[in-house]
Amino acid sequence: MGSRFSIFIILIIVFTIFNAKLSFSNTGRNIQITDIIVQNNQRIDKETILSYLGIEPGDKVNYQILNKKLKEMYGLGLFADIKFRVSGDTLIVLIKENPMINNIDFIGNKRIKEDAMRSEIKLKSRNVYQKSEVQDTIALIRDLYKRSGYFSAKIKAQINRLSQNRIDITFRINEGEKTKIKGVKFIGNKIFSDKRLRGIVSTKESKLWRIMSAGDIYDPDRINYDKDLLRRYYLQEGYADFKIISAIAELTKDKSGFFVTFSVDEGERYKFGKVKIDNKNYKDMDNKEIEKLSKILEGKKYNINKLDMVMKDIREYGGNLGFAFLDVRPNLNKKKETKEIDVTIMVNKSKKIYVNRIEVQGNTRTKEKVIRREMKFNEGDSFSNSKLKRSEQRIRNLGFFETVNSENVQTKKNDRTDIVFKVKEKQTGQFSVGGGFSSTDGALANVGISEKNFLGKGQDLTLKFTVAERATQLDFGFTEPYFRGKDIALGLDLFKSKVTYADESSFDNDSLGGGLRFGYMLTERTRHSWNFSYKGETIQGVKSGASEFITNQKGDYTTSQLSHHLTYYGLNDRLNPTKGSRLRISNSLAGLGGNVNYFKSDIGTSWFRSVTDEYVFSMHFKGGYIFGYNDKKVKLKDRYFLGGDSFAGFQTAGLGPRDTTSANKDALGANMMYTLKTELRVPIPGIAPQLGINGVFFGVVGTATEIDEDGGDKIKDDSSPRISAGFGVQWKSPFGPVRVDFAHAVMKEDYDQTQFLKFNFGAGF
Repeated sequence: MGSRFSIFIILIIVFTIFNAKLSFSNTGRNIQITDIIVQNNQRIDKETILSYLGIEPGDKVNYQILNKKLKEMYGLGLFADIKFRVSGDTLIVLIKENPMINNIDFIGNKRIKEDAMRSEIKLKSRNVYQKSEVQDTIALIRDLYKRSGYFSAKIKAQINRLSQNRIDITFRINEGEKTKIKGVKFIGNKIFSDKRLRGIVSTKESKLWRIMSAGDIYDPDRINYDKDLLRRYYLQEGYADFKIISAIAELTKDKSGFFVTFSVDEGERYKFGKVKIDNKNYKDMDNKEIEKLSKILEGKKYNINKLDMVMKDIREYGGNLGFAFLDVRPNLNKKKETKEIDVTIMVNKSKKIYVNRIEVQGNTRTKEKVIRREMKFNEGDSFSNSKLKRSEQRIRNLGFFETVNSENVQTKKNDRTDIVFKVKEKQTGQFSVGGGFSSTDGALANVGISEKNFLGKGQDLTLKFTVAERATQLDFGFTEPYFRGKDIALGLDLFKSKVTYADESSFDNDSLGGGLRFGYMLTERTRHSWNFSYKGETIQGVKSGASEFITNQKGDYTTSQLSHHLTYYGLNDRLNPTKGSRLRISNSLAGLGGNVNYFKSDIGTSWFRSVTDEYVFSMHFKGGYIFGYNDKKVKLKDRYFLGGDSFAGFQTAGLGPRDTTSANKDALGANMMYTLKTELRVPIPGIAPQLGINGVFFGVVGTATEIDEDGGDKIKDDSSPRISAGFGVQWKSPFGPVRVDFAHAVMKEDYDQTQFLKFNFGAGF
């Protein structure tokens, strides 16, 4: 009796197992299905489910087939449960659908915006709910908070079930306090102090003055980055055996902060021994030229950065000869007994490469010809790495794109390469309303329409109206950069302005005019342009008690002027240069018509050099001279006025010839001037460089002198140099550039007018 009962129980268990998900009497037997019934479906219609199933009436099925279909349908993520039952020749599909997500909410988030979280998570409204995805979302949100420094953040998901198999998901967030870096220390360092190494790593101890920096927030990615920084630093200082044993971040019990400890093994210091170039595969490459590159290393302190620079120079040298995929790598022979590292730089074989096809990607608005005309090569040309880089920079200089990248792609033919330029367009047209303030010009407001890439043809169109305390101006400009398909820029300018010089020279100036201009490239970096302008001006609004030399010039003037400009541009970046120079020479002749006759010559040059990655030194020189002819004196408005923006430490027109007997001690302007300014741009401690805030130390020397007027003792004019020095803060804010300068006039004349604080702020909306 017992054995029969046991057999009965076993049969029941087996029957239950086989019918849990898939009810099929004989797993090996094929059954021809004549009908399929779908039950318990709510949102998903029968036809859709049958399409997922992939079985039709008339098909033969067995256990293996149905089991496979079961797994496939589960993989869709649409169903919480699926069961198959076979009754005679009918297949019954029992469905339990996953709920549909109706809405997703976030409660308690203050530090991370809701939009930022929604952009990161995969969960979306009207998607099918899956429990695993909710858990993944919680982990993702927690990771977002960790990256922002909130390691104690807690996230819970609340599921609210609605009618029609729908749910609302609410993520309840307790952000907690920001987890700061309590301390950074080093173990094993003997050569370099803790203080020195703290200056190398990006992880910083939390300090009050680092309020605008993210370096004092714990970030595991930053710790890994710091390991690379330390390794790179020691390798460039000659410590080729340097190792990082560990980098440990310990969280305090109250989760309020981390203590970060780097354990290091500094090893011994090495220098370069013999440096050789293995270049036997290239007859077209001048061995002597590339050997010169290697000889600069021999006997010097081992420095991985300098070794990388030499290899980069060899690649560029080979690239300019057409070897696009030049493989350059070092073989190091470390000799511990002499503390020397012999280097053999292997230049591995590759064929001379030619450009097969050029492709432009990402330009949806800009016409391709606008991009192609900036390229320095065509299909079929031999590949040149320098031409590729110059082409990339020329496209970037257009100002139409957020990013410009290029890559050369090997083709099936070993001597051919495809070049792909990938661009990401940015907004080039805008309607702007803005305002600002400067200690020179006072408050200002402007409204304008501009389009740098008009109709996608690269044309520049500008219309701007500005109202300020000192000036009102309307400007219109249009430029065609490639007139009739040639590299000749043709432009038209129209303007109307009213400017008051009441504070410094007791008069107003109204002007109306326009001009035509055209320019062309002489070399890759040198441009020449011509400009013809015609304008009418009126000197009026002369104050009572104004200088007689100003009163005598009241009236109307017409100026017809021909100018030319020679410009050299050799900076590595237009907005934030750290290396290179620029030069501009201008000459102007007035008197081709009208009643104003003069010749004017101006020069301006700038030079930039990086002292370190963060410190940039620059020099800026401006000089000019103007003189009248045909017995005509230089008019008041055409002279040089120095001070304010052109010479920190002095008021606008604060230095130069001046009538000290007039009521306002009016500035009269000068026929000659020069300024030489030196600047050192420095980071501000505790402020991240990406915020666009820098400090500037500067010094200026210059003068403005000479005047046509014969005023005797009434006119003070001294050619002696003036000197000022100071410190400023500049910020590339989201609202426009901001700069504050504090300057002291170190050397001046008694009649000069000085200014300690200069402030400029501009904004656009």
